[in-house]
Amino acid sequence: MAVRSTLPTHPPAKVRELLRGLPSATGYVVTVKPLRYRTAPHLQAFTFWDRPEILVQVPEPFRPFREIVDLGSLGRPNVGFPTRRDVIRFLYLHEFCHWWLYLTHGWGAAAEIACDRYAFANYRRRAPVRPPAIRTPWERAA
Repeated sequence: MAVRSTLPTHPPAKVRELLRGLPSATGYVVTVKPLRYRTAPHLQAFTFWDRPEILVQVPEPFRPFREIVDLGSLGRPNVGFPTRRDVIRFLYLHEFCHWWLYLTHGWGAAAEIACDRYAFANYRRRAPVRPPAIRTPWERAA
């Protein structure tokens, strides 16, 4: 996986190490940049469809923070992000889910809750992570 980083604390090699064990967005470049915020740190990332790039932004200056994540019927937990590692992995998995759904179903931009659920379930996992197993209502389970 191609990785670029302008985050001073995380050169590309360190970001690659953080993402080890997560599924790879083949053909896409993962870019990690600092996020300058005004009042409080928050989560922000993008998947660009016109150029193959996933952009993950890490709040700088970094301090541990909490963010409400919408999991649909599973609730809205106030998720803690004590380290940059947690932010990078959560945002990468969320954007990977968008990429995966775009490739498999053609609807990658319209699945915020599904992608939040996938990222929330896997961002702290130490074992290898599989791509999302999200199906449309008319698809049958294998």
